[in-house]
Amino acid sequence: MSLLEVKNINAFYDNSQVLFNMSLNISKNKIIALLGRNGAGKSSTFKAITGIIKVKSGSIKLDGKELMGNSINSRAKSGIGYVPEDRQVFPEHTVEENINLGKKNNLKNINNWDLEKIWDTFPLLKNLRFRLAGQLSGGEQQMLSIARTLAGNPEILLLDEPSEGLAPIIVEEIEKLIDKLEKIGVTILIAEQNMHFCMKVAKEAIIIDKGQSVWSGSIKELNKDKKTRDKYLAI
Repeated sequence: MSLLEVKNINAFYDNSQVLFNMSLNISKNKIIALLGRNGAGKSSTFKAITGIIKVKSGSIKLDGKELMGNSINSRAKSGIGYVPEDRQVFPEHTVEENINLGKKNNLKNINNWDLEKIWDTFPLLKNLRFRLAGQLSGGEQQMLSIARTLAGNPEILLLDEPSEGLAPIIVEEIEKLIDKLEKIGVTILIAEQNMHFCMKVAKEAIIIDKGQSVWSGSIKELNKDKKTRDKYLAI
């Protein structure tokens, strides 16, 4: 059974439809890339799953439980962890305070992302734990945003453009972090335009175009399929 099952959702910003019968299935302990050109609907898919934008029809299930109609907070407590593209750290709070602010009374609380586990996974943040988040670099803020989301013990992590705007050496650190999270067994759906980045961190991919899912398969298959890449991913 899928951990996250999205079936035929139609989502809107006000009166403008952005997702058209969008469907996807995410299995546990997988790192999956959600690919598409800018404006294809990647971020809108995440916002629909988390409840940020209106979904008028369809189904969104996490571990078999229907989330449609639930609030943003309720979905987070059910196990949806969302790291937005703009990171949204609290700049006037320290690294440790930011992480503590991410804690939620998860309904299952099976992953036990306490501070000790977070410091073990993010040793750089441990060294910076008393620094204000507003004084961190872009890469450090990205790691903090991921750590803060994990503090809520999510069942699935939605990462929106995690490599966007980061220097190549910092992107490599994000790649290492995702590899570490995969070994721990964290399920991650990554929205990205950066195919090269996804080749390194994901095993499977879903391509969306014009608000619809148009292709799914392994990253290896996609790497060999130039026709599909040119049609949906070429800039």
